[in-house]
Amino acid sequence: MKIKETKILQEKRLIDICESRGVKYDSLKTLLESVKTKKLLKRNNYHQQKINDIIEKATK
Repeated sequence: MKIKETKILQEKRLIDICESRGVKYDSLKTLLESVKTKKLLKRNNYHQQKINDIIEKATK
């Protein structure tokens, strides 16, 4: 139970930081998930493609 509570608190803190810095939380969450996938699959290309997609989406 402690792990779930900590995860929820960390996510709320991350949302607060994103709001104060003017960063979209969804974009940041997608990048974090791509890093997890990179570590699991050992695929650098996947992570780089995700970064490029988010940057392109933000600049449009």
